[in-house]
Amino acid sequence: MDKIKFRQYLLIITYAITLFIALTNLDSVLNVLGKLHSIAVPFIYGLALAYLLNIPYKSFRERVFLKLELKGGSSKKAAVGLSILSTYLLVIVLAAFLFRFIIPQLVSSISQLVQNIPFYLETLENWAVYLDKTFGVEQMIEWYDSDFWTNISDRATELLAQILPYVGDYIVGLTSGIYNWLIGMIISIYLLYGKDTLIIQMNRMTKAFCPEKYFVKTIEISHRANYIFNRFITGNVIDSLIVGIICFIGTSFMQMPFPLLVSVIIGITNIIPIFGPFIGAIPGIFIILIVDPVKALIFSIFILALQQVDGNIIKPRVVGNTVGLPGLWVLVSIILGAGLFGVAGMLLGVPTFALVYSLLRDGVNSRIKEKKDKVLD
Repeated sequence: MDKIKFRQYLLIITYAITLFIALTNLDSVLNVLGKLHSIAVPFIYGLALAYLLNIPYKSFRERVFLKLELKGGSSKKAAVGLSILSTYLLVIVLAAFLFRFIIPQLVSSISQLVQNIPFYLETLENWAVYLDKTFGVEQMIEWYDSDFWTNISDRATELLAQILPYVGDYIVGLTSGIYNWLIGMIISIYLLYGKDTLIIQMNRMTKAFCPEKYFVKTIEISHRANYIFNRFITGNVIDSLIVGIICFIGTSFMQMPFPLLVSVIIGITNIIPIFGPFIGAIPGIFIILIVDPVKALIFSIFILALQQVDGNIIKPRVVGNTVGLPGLWVLVSIILGAGLFGVAGMLLGVPTFALVYSLLRDGVNSRIKEKKDKVLD
């Protein structure tokens, strides 16, 4: 038996023994993995924050403090520090704006909506009676005098009783989440400050332990992944912000109820490709429906028109064809991402799938080119 086969068999046996030990001690393994996950969460948050904040950080560094950096030496470190400081000051200003103007209005709108639910339900019931008497649609709206209306209070009470036991756990989880985000923010500062050094170190490690062709391919893939994710996230955030602002202006002009609340929902959910507009439109229509059914119909038409404008005019100019993914595969990536990782999967499934698709496409084209045939678009 030659040395290569011996190593292969030894590797297989080692994997088999490791798997057997893990399966026979599954509880201990899961416990260790849980602890590792708890330790890793702040670092994951830090990486995510650093990646997202790298976008404004680069803008400050390359446009505002470029002359200072070009002087070299301590001036370069000063440019990096000032870029990080400017980035976090921007984040603080935006957060202060949200907490000062947006969030109080959202809380007020939600509070008003909850308090007036009995009145809104009564309005819907009156509409049902009116439709029945005017158009004779009794069979379509039999529910208007059903037990739903008399039992709505009991159902709300039962729901509240079910939720209350989890309030304490939620507060504990929220406290832990705030702690993780604070630690993550500190980590993100260090990552941004040492980004250049980290990139050099990663490149050196890759070059040291990988063959030359794999090193070049790894660098190429990392650059492509960064480009796709960066453009996709930035473009979608800007696009959703524009859609949210247009929605707020439109709903305010048409005197829709709760324009800010509805516009925030529309803007946030618009980040999710394909399904986002529908996910946002449904609660928006429902909120307006329980206040004024006629305005709910007008809002539905307005949102449909807004999504057409977004899909055909705004998004192509803001996002462009960054991902280069056919519509069918966009749909598949969203469904798979949502099934595996929930909302985060819906958001990041498309750029991830786009990266895999582009790599497969290049591989297929390379093989076909060797056969002197037409390449895949």
